[in-house]
Amino acid sequence: MTVFRPLLPTEADRYAAHLLRLSAADRRARFMGGLSDAAVCAHVGRIDWSRSIILAALCQGEVRGAVELLIASDRAELAISIEGDWQNKGLGGVLVRRAFTMARNRAIRGIALYCLGDNHRMLRIAGRLSALTRFDGSEVQCDFHLAPADAFSLALEAMDRGGTALTLMLEPAALPRAA
Repeated sequence: MTVFRPLLPTEADRYAAHLLRLSAADRRARFMGGLSDAAVCAHVGRIDWSRSIILAALCQGEVRGAVELLIASDRAELAISIEGDWQNKGLGGVLVRRAFTMARNRAIRGIALYCLGDNHRMLRIAGRLSALTRFDGSEVQCDFHLAPADAFSLALEAMDRGGTALTLMLEPAALPRAA
């Protein structure tokens, strides 16, 4: 079973472990260039959790996909990562749609996503979600315009948030391990 929920700042190591498991090609797609393990860890260490939301897809207690939203006023930047064995299963689309709901509920009106022109998976998701895309050489900027929050978007996030505490208690990785 896959559980979708925001990571807590105390779970930065789980996010870093996910990013470190990405293949070289997937790391290049996520960061628009190759990054060493040390650079990935430095990226996670620089996350300002007061301005960021890391929405994770947890499969059997492990982060296998994540959307990182960096919030700046009424706009945000989105980055997505899905581990190779979990790609082409719909996780990316679900994560992005849920991140959009969370963004709408925080009065964010626009989201920018930057990717390489050969990132066909991301471009498919952007196309399905009606992104305005601009190509600049080998890079693409996808802009999404979000509707204001409404009762439905607030209820969707409330249902997700309501399960977070229970999920934390039931996740195998959250259970104490025998010595």
